[in-house]
Formats: sequence, structure tokens, C-alpha cells
Amino acid sequence: MNQIKRASSWKDGVRILQDIEGEGYSPDVFHYSAVINKCAKARQSQWRAALTLLKRMENRGVPPNEVVLLAAINACARAGRYVKAVQLLRAMETRYGLEAGVKTYNAAISACE
Repeated sequence: MNQIKRASSWKDGVRILQDIEGEGYSPDVFHYSAVINKCAKARQSQWRAALTLLKRMENRGVPPNEVVLLAAINACARAGRYVKAVQLLRAMETRYGLEAGVKTYNAAISACE
């Protein structure tokens, strides 16, 4: 986990995540959250990579939490992908059964500006 946090770029975070998986370990929600957050904070938001990681996380049986979805919404917002951001916000409640907080709503709103 600390390796991902110390990674200098989102690509390094993805590589470390792949290394963890390649060694037979199962990354948890915190690992995915850290990498998706790096995608959101990249100089040019890596919203596609963030959504790919979200899908991969689900395919591996790791349910997202609000922090992960907030990071994915932020990635979409920074790239101006308001439709994707709003879709994720809706999915929080309808698909994942999570209640969106103020930060999550603000991120989705900022995508629409």
C-alpha cells in the first residue's frame, strides 16, 4: 500500500497494483482507491484508467466504497466528463447501495460546470 502512495505517477501506481496481483495477492479497496486517486490527480486526468480500474476491481470481487467512487467521479470531473460523473453518482445508490456524501455531490456538480 505504501508503495502505491509513494508512486510518482498513476502509471507507476497501476504497475505496482499489477505486480501485487502477479505475486498472487489480492489488492483490497484501499489499494484500488490509492491508484484511482492518482488517476484523478494526474496532470491530465486519467478518467478512462480510473474507470477501467473500477471495473477491474469489481471483476475481482472487491466492492467499491464511497472513497473509491469519489476518486472516480473526481477523475471524470477533471476531464469534463460530466455524464460519466453523474452516472457514477447514480450508481452509488442504485448499484452499490451507498449513500453519497457532500464531497461526492460536490465533485459531480463540479463536473457539470
